[in-house]
Amino acid sequence: MNITESQSSRAASHFVHLPRIHIVGDIVKKPGTSLGPRRIHDYELLYFPDGTRSIYRVEGEAYVLQEPSFIVTRPGEYHAYEYDPQQPARHLFIHFGFPENGGTEAALPLLAPGGPSCIPLDEELPVGMMKQIMHIAHAHTDRMQSRGSSLLWSLLTEISGHLYDEPLTTPANRIPPQIVKALDYIDKHLGEAISVEMLARRIGWSHEHFSRSFVQYMGRTPRDAIIQRRIERACQLLLYEEHSIKEVAFAVGFSDENYFSRVFKAVKGLTASQYRKKYYNPMYRDLVPVKESESLYPVNRILYNIGAGEG
Repeated sequence: MNITESQSSRAASHFVHLPRIHIVGDIVKKPGTSLGPRRIHDYELLYFPDGTRSIYRVEGEAYVLQEPSFIVTRPGEYHAYEYDPQQPARHLFIHFGFPENGGTEAALPLLAPGGPSCIPLDEELPVGMMKQIMHIAHAHTDRMQSRGSSLLWSLLTEISGHLYDEPLTTPANRIPPQIVKALDYIDKHLGEAISVEMLARRIGWSHEHFSRSFVQYMGRTPRDAIIQRRIERACQLLLYEEHSIKEVAFAVGFSDENYFSRVFKAVKGLTASQYRKKYYNPMYRDLVPVKESESLYPVNRILYNIGAGEG
């Protein structure tokens, strides 16, 4: 069944909150050039993919774009750009607006008057969405509103979520790559002997700096993290595999079954046998244990369920 552009547009028109795209571009400015000061009548979303010494000024505030960043300019805001004096400055931009009296842009704090202007962000999803809109503008111009508008709304929602739903992902609090590397090693070697000293050596930090930084970013000591991840893996093995308690204990790095049992109960409040009896479900037989760091969310579980049979 073929869907024409007019049919697609009519379908999109039912979602009155969708922005209408006015202008799209991907521009590289010469070193030392500038733009503005100016005011525009619509919204503008920009993405600067490279850290430079370019400066964005808006309503008396100045932002040096030293890292990949999104810029949001709202209708009527007085703003200007001073591009890097030494190197070219590339930016992708989208001008857009909303239907009159739609009011739906108010649903995003990102677009509210006085909202954030410069959002340092270099994550794959929002950047990919911005580039996909550029691709649609180039290769499928006649689909700009039906495809690009919904994608732009999703992009704005994703940026807003980054700001307001996930404050711990800001650069000041982002987990250092050395600690991520240590966590990844723990997950891959849970069945082996792991010491804090060995982890520190592997990432090139002193024992003291590693331990102090780990507590700062993870909220627990490296030793506690090792135990916690071993017990979480043991929980998966208890539910997904038909191993004995002793086999599970050895599989996650405990050489003494009794010690494992004491630690398991201290962490979970149940013995390993009680845990298996309480939470086992035949549907788990087809699941495979996974290491926690493979995902930003727990794998092998239903993450959201509004209720069977509704709707």
